[in-house]
This record gives sequence, C-alpha cells and structure tokens, in this order.
Amino acid sequence: MMSRIMKVINSIEKITFLASCVSILTIMLLTSFDVFGRKIFGYSIPSLYEFTEDYLMVALVFLSISYVYRIGGHVKVDLLEKHFPDFIKQTLKRFLNLWAFVFFALITLKGWDITLQAFRFHEVSSSVWAYPLGPCYFLVPLGSALTCIRIIEALFSGKSKQAGHELGVD
Repeated sequence: MMSRIMKVINSIEKITFLASCVSILTIMLLTSFDVFGRKIFGYSIPSLYEFTEDYLMVALVFLSISYVYRIGGHVKVDLLEKHFPDFIKQTLKRFLNLWAFVFFALITLKGWDITLQAFRFHEVSSSVWAYPLGPCYFLVPLGSALTCIRIIEALFSGKSKQAGHELGVD
C-alpha cells in the first residue's frame, strides 16, 4: 500500500519537475523573443515581465523544490559537520528536517488559504492581460506539500541524499 502511494507521489513529482523545466525554457524563449522583437520590430510583448514573475518563476521554484530536496541538491553548509561524531550528525539532521517540515507546512497552509481566497474573489493580475492569479498561487502549496511529504519520508526512513550524488530524473 505504502509503495503504491510513493509511486503516485513520485509520478506527481516527476510531472511537477518537468513542468518546472518547461517553465525555465519558456522564460528563456519568451525573453529572447521579447528582446529580438524590441530590437528588430520596435515591439515588446506586453506584460511579459509580470507574467514571468507571477507564473513562470513561481513554477520554476515551487514545482522543483521537492525533487531537489529528494536528491539532496539544496544548499548545505557543512563546515563543522566533519568534526561531529555520527550520532550528533544524525540527531542534528533529524532536528533540521523537523524544522524544515514545520517551515514548509506553514508555507503549504498559508499558500492554500491565499489560493482559496484568490479563486473565491476571482483575483486577477494588474497587468494588461488581467490573467487569473489563483492557478499561480496554487503552485506554492503544491510544491510545499510535496516537499513536506519528502521530509516526512526522510524523517521516517532515516535516509537522506547528499548533494550532488544524483543529478538525473529517475
């Protein structure tokens, strides 16, 4: 039962990670077209900066954060870690994972509240396009909730990846 749940979570994580990759590719292409359009035709894509900031950057960060956590790719300061005995390292790792869980759980809960409010009030951007903001707000609790699941997995399994050991998509 638990392995089936983890397979579903892995599938969701793969989809969100790929969406994050598409997001960065889209940022690159749209920005390039905007620069060339401005230089060649004297025309810029309206509200591109706002759309990139509201949707694409949020997708880039929050849809990849659980995958990066799972492979151990987040920034880690280990200046003093090599001087600690193993039992202190493990205790400290669990303590920090617990705090990370609290942090991401708070982001998930508050992000969900803001998402519901945006959908309830039909909140739209202030740009020329006036696109809805609810879907982009939803990306925050989605990515944070997946990260919470990964932290719980690390807390109960005792396994944690070291940065740089696995860089490909499973």
